[in-house]
Amino acid sequence: MLPVTSHEARTARWPYVTICLIGLNVLVFLFEVSLGDRFVPFLQDWGLVPARVNAGVTAHNVVTVGTSVFLHAGVVHLIVNMWFLYVFGDAVEDALGPWWFLALYLLCGFFGGMAFVAMHADSALPAVGASGAISGVMGASLVLWPRAHLRVPGLLLIAVCCLFVFSAVFGAGVDVVWIVVLLAILVVSLTVIVLKLSDGVVEGMLVGLRVPAWTVLGIYFGLQLFNGVLVMVDPAYGGSVGWWAHIGGFVSGALFAAVFPAAPVRLPGEAARS
Repeated sequence: MLPVTSHEARTARWPYVTICLIGLNVLVFLFEVSLGDRFVPFLQDWGLVPARVNAGVTAHNVVTVGTSVFLHAGVVHLIVNMWFLYVFGDAVEDALGPWWFLALYLLCGFFGGMAFVAMHADSALPAVGASGAISGVMGASLVLWPRAHLRVPGLLLIAVCCLFVFSAVFGAGVDVVWIVVLLAILVVSLTVIVLKLSDGVVEGMLVGLRVPAWTVLGIYFGLQLFNGVLVMVDPAYGGSVGWWAHIGGFVSGALFAAVFPAAPVRLPGEAARS
């Protein structure tokens, strides 16, 4: 996923639900950390375990579909999820209103979780995280503002691309010298591209490039779908990443955004609609 820092949709209301959801996720994670040695058993008990859900419909299994959305396996997992909830959530909440937005978030978390259960029916590992719900918010954003632009800072873009390439070539056993050469070429090339597409070093590297939302979110969904197909071929692929939770959440979010009542939220340069 490209390192998005802002959405250009203009909002008029403070995103109370988005902020409360972020706060709730942080508080739950702090509680998880306080458990010490009971951290992993807690995730196993209250995370979404496909094999347990498919074994029978019980009150506990139903509850874990909801609780799993507010659990996270680590601080990086939490920070990344909460950042994308903040970037995309405020505009979607402003368009749908707080209650419809909350409904969309929870429903996308549910359908994302069910997609994961369907594709990992025999897994005994718990699925945790708000990714399915947040993917739904991202899918809704794409439907509501297909012509919007997102800000992607050049420095973060270069860092993410280098990390991705390094992981790929290092895992393939490429010699360290060639890895360094490849990364150097990549850094120089991306820097030139960023500066060519921006109005200056500060604008491109720090403020960020204006990238069409459909490009960023299309790449995101395409990667989820690609990896989801690979999981169908080899269930062990992808480790602990819930690709199908992301897919289920994104698709359901797009569908809900198409039918939920939404107030117009203007983009820069758009005329007000009466």
